[in-house]
Amino acid sequence: MPNSIQPVYFENTVGRILEHAAGYALVRYQPGKFELSELRALLTHLGNLLLRRNWQRIMADMRVLEPLTSLEKILIVEEWYSGHIPRPERLCTAYVLADNALTRLSIYELQHEARKQHESSAFTSAEEAHVFLLQCVH
Repeated sequence: MPNSIQPVYFENTVGRILEHAAGYALVRYQPGKFELSELRALLTHLGNLLLRRNWQRIMADMRVLEPLTSLEKILIVEEWYSGHIPRPERLCTAYVLADNALTRLSIYELQHEARKQHESSAFTSAEEAHVFLLQCVH
């Protein structure tokens, strides 16, 4: 069940990382703008959690996220997807799509990059994303 979660692992203005009882990291993005350093911090803590727990699965709940800037997309590609920020080599990510059409477009661009090395898919509900993650095995 997507709402069966443990306490907050990390939180800042970008979002909140929770340890889901089913063995994956749940990232709930917050609405509003943020600094690149805050995005880097969130990704660093996400990588640490995945490594510490030996997990490879992530649910990225982006329903309230605003469109990503070019610099934010560059940071995600060059630091997260490249492995510059320590994380497991292979990932399985379920994106819960944003309500905002421009945000969805920027996420599709990132998914294209992610699929070069990782398994990922996008969903309109957390329930669908949860089922996908339960079936995702590396």
